[in-house]
Amino acid sequence: MNITKLTSLCCILGVLLTLSVTPAMAEEAEGGGEGGKALAIKPDFEYFEMKPIILPIITDKGLTQQVSLVISLELPYGTRDDIKPLEPKLADAYIGNLYGALGSGGVMMKGNIIDVVAVKDRLTKETTRILGEGKVHQVLLQVVQQSSR
Repeated sequence: MNITKLTSLCCILGVLLTLSVTPAMAEEAEGGGEGGKALAIKPDFEYFEMKPIILPIITDKGLTQQVSLVISLELPYGTRDDIKPLEPKLADAYIGNLYGALGSGGVMMKGNIIDVVAVKDRLTKETTRILGEGKVHQVLLQVVQQSSR
């Protein structure tokens, strides 16, 4: 056999070996392999997307707008299941905190547009108050929708 054929054969065998090993490695990385040892590197964070929150904006003129928020919590990896049971408590705290702030204009910019930075700051403080320091890396506003009545 000449060197070119030998090199080609080695490359083909290498590809076949890689393809045959990859499913086993994937199973091992998911914890399904022998001993349950994970080979995959775990990310630093995972995300918990809360159910949408819908808030009316009521001023002295009555119902003027409606705001919909979709909030995601950036959590240290592996803590998502700890937060899920607290979702109703978090949602209640968010609604209570933002309801008055929206009606009074406390989180509104010129032109009755929501100040997303102020809302995020309020939600972050509520989250820390309920869950404690270090439990959530960031509060993320995935959707902020504002509609006039």
